[in-house]
Amino acid sequence: MDSSDPRFRIETDGSVYTQREVFTLNTPIKFTVTAHTTDDTHTWETIVQLELEEMTGNYMARGQEDTGTQEVVIRFPPRQKSSSSELRRQKRDWVIPPINVPENSRGPFPQMLVSIRSDKDRSINIRYSITGVGADQPPNEVFNIDPEKGKMYVTKPLDREERSSYHLRAHAVDMNGNQVEQPVDLYIFVIDMNDNRPEFKNQIYNGSVMEGSKPGTTVMTVTAHDADDITTSNGMVHYRILQQTPHIPIPNMFTINRETGDIVTVAAGLDRERVPQYTVIVEATDMEGNLNFGLSSTATALIAITDINDNPPELTQSTSTPP
Repeated sequence: MDSSDPRFRIETDGSVYTQREVFTLNTPIKFTVTAHTTDDTHTWETIVQLELEEMTGNYMARGQEDTGTQEVVIRFPPRQKSSSSELRRQKRDWVIPPINVPENSRGPFPQMLVSIRSDKDRSINIRYSITGVGADQPPNEVFNIDPEKGKMYVTKPLDREERSSYHLRAHAVDMNGNQVEQPVDLYIFVIDMNDNRPEFKNQIYNGSVMEGSKPGTTVMTVTAHDADDITTSNGMVHYRILQQTPHIPIPNMFTINRETGDIVTVAAGLDRERVPQYTVIVEATDMEGNLNFGLSSTATALIAITDINDNPPELTQSTSTPP
């Protein structure tokens, strides 16, 4: 299917999508949709009219920021027939994009998410409802809907670490309870915020390395987990060494791989007879290690220097009285 207006694209199921922002439209517009058979032996055309409908809440489609502007409502006119047959649209009655809701919102609540409408509400009175976990199933009433206006709301702050998504179904019936639309699936995604700091698996790690080891020798690995979304900076943890004790022979005998947490020797001079153990303070920071915005935690790595046979025996002189 092809559109005569480059601002809109037509999917094979007849769904119409915007190609770019069209919130500046102030008058209804029309464009032609052309459908072809796969072999181009038949062609059909119909006119699509778009109009803007004012929306008072915050509508957030997946990947969008909260614009606080208007929602585009797409309505097809009655189907038009060609000389041979009718243009057929295998299109669902409602097309609702996924809805993004940031976690830990401060409200005020209830907070509007999206307006659900049926074209049939122009001729009959319709009652809207939603079902599923978070609506009529525990946890109940996280989401609700105005049965007359079709405006859906979130009623309280969401926690992505508790539940990252919801799958609801929206229903439309007439005043007698008769179904007037096929139920539509609603997918609500809870958008992660950086509200969890990294946590080390252990507070104290024990490792060892042989004295005399060359620079680049792996000593041990420390690991921290962040409960935030690991596909975003909120959950991406980087490591660094804050302190080494003692500072001999130099203050930086070890380094750490900022992404893996591997602690590695960086200088020669490890000598068990001189320093049998090092104490290293390690820090894990989310936001990819951003010290200005990331959250941090620390752990202690105890690195024992193991002995090798690097000292010959020495005879000690003793005095004795011959028999």
